[in-house]
Amino acid sequence: MYVSYFFRKRRKNAYSIEHIFEGLSAQLKKEGRIGVRKIEVSSIRDIFTNIFQARAAQSEVNHITGDIYYVMLGVNKKSTVLTIHDCVFKTQYSKWNPKYWLINFLWYQLPVRKSNMITTISEKTKKELIELTGVRADKIKVVPNFYDPRLEFVPAGFNNTCPRILQIGTKENKNLPRIITALQGINCELDIVGPLSEDMLHLLKENKIKYTNSSNIPFEQLKKKYEEADVVLFISTYEGFGMPIIEANVVGRPLITSNLSPMTEIAGDSAMKVNPYDILEIKLAIMQLLADASLRQQLVKNGLMNAERYNINTIANKYSLLYESMVK
Repeated sequence: MYVSYFFRKRRKNAYSIEHIFEGLSAQLKKEGRIGVRKIEVSSIRDIFTNIFQARAAQSEVNHITGDIYYVMLGVNKKSTVLTIHDCVFKTQYSKWNPKYWLINFLWYQLPVRKSNMITTISEKTKKELIELTGVRADKIKVVPNFYDPRLEFVPAGFNNTCPRILQIGTKENKNLPRIITALQGINCELDIVGPLSEDMLHLLKENKIKYTNSSNIPFEQLKKKYEEADVVLFISTYEGFGMPIIEANVVGRPLITSNLSPMTEIAGDSAMKVNPYDILEIKLAIMQLLADASLRQQLVKNGLMNAERYNINTIANKYSLLYESMVK
């Protein structure tokens, strides 16, 4: 059996979608279960070209891996899996904005209607997709993401003098301004991964936060940042999944995340959970975690167990069974 994986045009040091499904295809190929074809569609400006490219590149099973849902219009419904990661566009555009309706129609409504099998990476995304499109619940299977197997547990001490706090992401939903404000008066170094706006730089200065910043970094550098961190923050206001939760678990770093879905389900008991909109609650949780060694140790222990739910073998087996069911 051959599976064609359809990817969006590669972006420099973008990990989430491309690395997950490249890892999945490599694992299945290594196990000898399937043959793999990888198709990268061109720029989003070439939507119709991409649809025809997808039509020409079909295999026994086709898998549209995300963010290019519209190419579903060019492939065979019966033999195609469509993976939808989130419905974040709903938080980015007002319904008065024409982009909202364009994305809704071309990325969600049409592909979902045409698809035979849909996977989402969390129950939250499944629920949002049903609300957005009216698709039947039994048409959607939840198959979570897995962590990159290059990540591993790295024992570490704890810098009590000036702990390093790792923050992954700077987009609006990553909640960095509230985190910066919450850190005022806490002696620490904030390690931020992602580009900083002028407003963020001003807020860091205003709150006298010691920080380091990097963006567009390769995976090995990101891996090192987890290993060098004392604490990881992922107090997001919106996610389809939340990979930094599992990545912190695997490396063995205590974590604070949001008490919102899907973060609360993904983390289980492996993280402190706070209201991402409450600056005082964020501040108190950070102070508690920095002060309580036994709490940190328990979260690390719980995290290592939690990560086992998201290892590559478990998720590859789920997809393998799904592909096999489509060619019977």
